[in-house]
Amino acid sequence: MRFIFMSEGETPPGHTHEQRYRELIDEVLLAEQVGFDAFGTSEQHVAIGTATTSAPEVIYPYLMALTSRIHFIHLVTLLPTRINHALRVAERLATEDILSNGRISLGVGRGNTTLALRAFEVSPTENKAQLLEGIEVIRRALANDVFSFVGEHYKIPPRSLVPKHVQQPYPPILMATGSPESVTAAARMGIGAMMGGGFGGFDSVQRMVDLYDKELASAEHVFPVQAQKVAVVSGVMHCAETSEEAERWAAKLADTVALSTDAYERLSKLSSDYAYLARIKNVDFANQRYLFDESASFIVGDPETCIAQVRRFADMGVDAITMRIDGLPHRELMKSIEMFGKYVIPAFKNPRSVVRGPMDIIADIRAARPAHYAELEAYERAAAGQKGEPLGADQNGETR
Repeated sequence: MRFIFMSEGETPPGHTHEQRYRELIDEVLLAEQVGFDAFGTSEQHVAIGTATTSAPEVIYPYLMALTSRIHFIHLVTLLPTRINHALRVAERLATEDILSNGRISLGVGRGNTTLALRAFEVSPTENKAQLLEGIEVIRRALANDVFSFVGEHYKIPPRSLVPKHVQQPYPPILMATGSPESVTAAARMGIGAMMGGGFGGFDSVQRMVDLYDKELASAEHVFPVQAQKVAVVSGVMHCAETSEEAERWAAKLADTVALSTDAYERLSKLSSDYAYLARIKNVDFANQRYLFDESASFIVGDPETCIAQVRRFADMGVDAITMRIDGLPHRELMKSIEMFGKYVIPAFKNPRSVVRGPMDIIADIRAARPAHYAELEAYERAAAGQKGEPLGADQNGETR
């Protein structure tokens, strides 16, 4: 299981973006120190109230120079042609790959806010086709020394990408997949799928995982397969000393969550490609128990509770979890990152290194005694038989 820390630099009223970005840098450095595998942020444009990270491709190189181990993932780069030309994305990705010494992955999507789509004059009826063509352009540019492409949205004559990336065959590519159709598309392309994040529950995520595995196995792949199943915890991850404390802080984010999903139902009416987003109206954001326990979009509690929640994802067969750790005061975010890194990540990375309580160990010792004594008796019987000695009573009066 890989653990991905996601932040969108949410900045509260009265704060400044400059200060929030300084805090975010400290959070990423701590995440590397305590064992998170990767950091990622979304590409959010003209957002109101929930996100400030409009230029991840600028943030990442700065952080790459300050870190040595943690990876970086674009969560996600938007591929409508009016926002990002696919060839420019390939160039930036290759550059980041060099600067990070192979610590970059590319997640792609088509956008899920009317604020951004309308600002860039993106048609919600065309951006899915642009996304799929963009992925093809990026993979051709990365995989082939000389490449070209002819499609509805891109017509690129034979060219050679500069610079050349470090990772082989090329940096991993993933796609945001909120619907069965998107999961199927990602699997058939042989790229990773970022699943969930829609507050639909664990059963919904499990269906996506099973569908991905089925379609991946049955498809013929032209490019190298880069299979990944990444569960997206888009509500929040907050780990505290007690579950009561964690839930008290997480409850403060209910308004933020509602705001961040406010555009979903409107988008569902603008294009059939977004129709699946209409299900958001069935989510009761006032039902705290559902959100924290069953929505598959929150990991909230003390370390033991967080371990149990992560295990539900692990049992589904996902490879990684992307967790939004944002929207709370910086000191609380730092505490949560440290708690999760100290107590939750080791339970999955190296469970034998986790120190157990003495009573748990004693209970296991007692439970193991009958098998040990049975093995000992069998050994002594065999040894006595080889020496031709009759079995009798030992000096303690116990029959051998």
